[in-house]
Amino acid sequence: MVNVRKNIEEILRGLTDLPHRGAATAGEAKAADFLEGKLAEAGYETERQTFRTSLTYIYEVWWMLLPMIGALLLLPVYPMPAFAVALFSGLSLILYFDWRRSWVMSMPPQGLSQNVIARPGGKGKARNKLILMGHYDSAPVSFLYLPSQVKNFAASLRFNLFNIAVAVILAALFAAGIENALLNGLRWIYVLYFSAQLVLSSMDFFRFGYTNGAADNASGAAAASAAFMELSGGLPADWDIELVLTGAEEVGMRGASHYFRAGKKDWEKEGLSVHLLNFDNVGEGELKIITRTGSIVPVIYDNSMSRCAVETAAGEERFSDIGTAEWHTGDFDSLPFARGGIPALTLSAQDGEGQIPNLHRPGDVYANVRLDLVEKASEFAVRVCQNLFAPRTSLRS
Repeated sequence: MVNVRKNIEEILRGLTDLPHRGAATAGEAKAADFLEGKLAEAGYETERQTFRTSLTYIYEVWWMLLPMIGALLLLPVYPMPAFAVALFSGLSLILYFDWRRSWVMSMPPQGLSQNVIARPGGKGKARNKLILMGHYDSAPVSFLYLPSQVKNFAASLRFNLFNIAVAVILAALFAAGIENALLNGLRWIYVLYFSAQLVLSSMDFFRFGYTNGAADNASGAAAASAAFMELSGGLPADWDIELVLTGAEEVGMRGASHYFRAGKKDWEKEGLSVHLLNFDNVGEGELKIITRTGSIVPVIYDNSMSRCAVETAAGEERFSDIGTAEWHTGDFDSLPFARGGIPALTLSAQDGEGQIPNLHRPGDVYANVRLDLVEKASEFAVRVCQNLFAPRTSLRS
């Protein structure tokens, strides 16, 4: 019998005993060692999947904003090259904040991150694959995630993207030889505006560093691990299960994207039907089934996994308080799977105002995590997956 609360508490303690688990840092590597060791000790086959990543999204924002600022400064002197740089920077910003591949993802400083993968062993010829996922890295502290700021995050992002477009148009006018006092004044306004954005987005990171990451996302890693341990003991014969604890989620879902790209060809070659259940921030607030994300292009979760979760919550009294919600402040590790056509779902928790408490702030510590909520997220996920398996027969132990 799996002791869900004990496993959750051990993983939460082990991860939060580290000061932080920033992507590609020594703390993240120690966390990966801890997770892999615990899973191996429990008798599971483990694998370490390494990949290169930026150290933090803060540096990537610098790589996008500094060229834009430089281009605006140089427009009167080198209008055509400056326009080209502004256009390139603007397109990169739009791609990046729609959570797609952008050139800045390959810029220094870079480091090695890792995904920790576990399997029950004795893999058969199952035609269905269930992936339980949760990231274990912790985020940079950011001024932009103050409660007063984060509630307007999506609107602020759209406003910033509008200003990026205006700045590119301004650069195009200079490149076309159209220059006057009004345009020159606007140019200086945008230099100051983008400089302020650069400072605001990074100042708290340089003041406070990384969060301890108890809710975001030691809670998710613990819930995913506990659900995996419970489900792996009684899978239907035509299902395999895999636990994937990702690194560098806080640098644009880098670990999940690497895992997805590495596995997609094999899944297609083997004809596997793959389903993903992701846990992110299940430590504070009220548990939610995320049905819509996306900062620019909407990502809608309407698939067999999400529908099964909604039906489970509606049909079982103990989960009747679990509702649906949207999230447009950043995104989740389920994103590459959803965009790749794989039935995917993220479970997260929000407060009464639809926000995640202590998100990317120093208050994200163990003392502010509700163990009962993490346990509930794990138990709900187990029930959702059992209902997903329900049409199947011939259980194996």
